[in-house]
Amino acid sequence: MSMSRSARKAYQKAVREKKKRRRGHWLLIRKGDSAKEIASKLFTQLCVLVLVGCGAVLFREGYLSVSAQLINRKMKSLYEQAADWVDHMGEGEILPGAASLLEVNPDTVGYIRIDGTEVDMPIVQAADNDKYLTTAFDGSSNKAGSIFLDYRCRLGWKEHSDNIVLYGHNQRDRTMFGSLKDYKHNIDHYKAHPVITLYSNYEKYTYKIFAYFVIEAQASQTYDGVLFDYHNYIDLSDRSVYDRYMENVMLRSQIITPVDVRYGDEFLTLSTCSNEFEPSRFVIIARKTRPGEDETTDVSSAAINPDAKEPDWGAIY
Repeated sequence: MSMSRSARKAYQKAVREKKKRRRGHWLLIRKGDSAKEIASKLFTQLCVLVLVGCGAVLFREGYLSVSAQLINRKMKSLYEQAADWVDHMGEGEILPGAASLLEVNPDTVGYIRIDGTEVDMPIVQAADNDKYLTTAFDGSSNKAGSIFLDYRCRLGWKEHSDNIVLYGHNQRDRTMFGSLKDYKHNIDHYKAHPVITLYSNYEKYTYKIFAYFVIEAQASQTYDGVLFDYHNYIDLSDRSVYDRYMENVMLRSQIITPVDVRYGDEFLTLSTCSNEFEPSRFVIIARKTRPGEDETTDVSSAAINPDAKEPDWGAIY
């Protein structure tokens, strides 16, 4: 028997209402749901929240990465003029590139460049070693941070620490010091990029890399509880301190190079996190070019050091 017209309309309306009620059936808890259905929906809701949270984190990571890259490119562009002007400045004059950066950030103390690599960015210094771990050069909050000079170091007009210590994050996108990892156990990369150019706000300096190594960051990661605190060797005027420092550096260096070092030299240290274990550091050390010395160096004879002291893996793991 066929439905009357009014009955058919009522039936269709009931179907539509039922579909409407079931649109959120798989996610929303409704009156009359069984305990099993409630548990299933709660689990589903949790999964959705986790998925949304992960998406938000990934979006923020991507945003911060792009932001750091844009800031780096902008600051590099501002500083480009320094390379052309540095040899024509009078004593004590601020380099044009440095002046441009100082307008953006008065904490600017210099600029670092390793030709042919991503290391090409300004250097800042704060009253501590914490601020620029999570602060970009333009002052914005960014976990990529900035390249910064140890607060104890001096890098001014005719005023330099014996050892200039710079820190930067090991970023996956290779910003900051994220590209330094290319040196690890890679003699070809070293031979192609053995020189670091460092500008203060007033002068240009050249440093020749002669050592790099991976090292523990905590005394508990060593068998004897003694940590080589390379970043604390800033004043090397005492001969015994210099000898102890250099002994530890050469003992660990992954490379053997023709770059010689001697008491009285000035040094540059680049420090970043490493990935071998947590926490660990990758450290590059270079010697400042001496007066009258050629800024280039023949590193064709450089080689991997087979006897380099490795971290205390047994204590670490």
